[in-house]
Amino acid sequence: MLKQLKSQKGFTLIELMIVVAIIGILAAIAIPNFLTYQLKSRQSEAKVNLGAIKTSLIAFQAERGCFIGIPSPALGVAAPAAAVKTVGVAWPSALIYPATPVVAGTAFCTPPAGGVAIFTGTFTDIGFVASGVTNFRYATGASVLPAPIAACQAPAAVATGLAAGGEPGVLASATSNLDGDANISIWGASNDQGSQDCTIGWY
Repeated sequence: MLKQLKSQKGFTLIELMIVVAIIGILAAIAIPNFLTYQLKSRQSEAKVNLGAIKTSLIAFQAERGCFIGIPSPALGVAAPAAAVKTVGVAWPSALIYPATPVVAGTAFCTPPAGGVAIFTGTFTDIGFVASGVTNFRYATGASVLPAPIAACQAPAAVATGLAAGGEPGVLASATSNLDGDANISIWGASNDQGSQDCTIGWY
């Protein structure tokens, strides 16, 4: 029995160092790829939400007769900045972020007799509510560009949140800085085109 134990061999120090080196190389390759994949998956929020915003804006235009400008919610994601990682927040509730009050003498798109037309509203007005925590800052703005309106302008345009009467199209944008580098990630959509990544490779 004692002789059998003495005959057993273990790993040499060189063998262990080789295994550790291989694991280190694999980790150096896998970890950046995993982080990039994670950032790409978080961008899917912008793609899905901009698609829903586009559909809601088109439905609103069909019912009311105009596209409206919608600034970002005041209690939503902070404006993305270079070298600052965006912190996700829950979408404001309807109590905090209510629909635009349409008082006597005002109306969306078409003014009543002697009244005033409204061309700026909230996402609640078009029936859009983001679910869960949002990492992107959303806004829309009407556009006078000729159709088809590109989802990504050159350079990538961030929606102004403003609109005026007679503008035939709309642009929606989502902005974020998911990785905290010097570049802002911008996604866009328009009434003519679906969600598109306007800054491919930036997160």
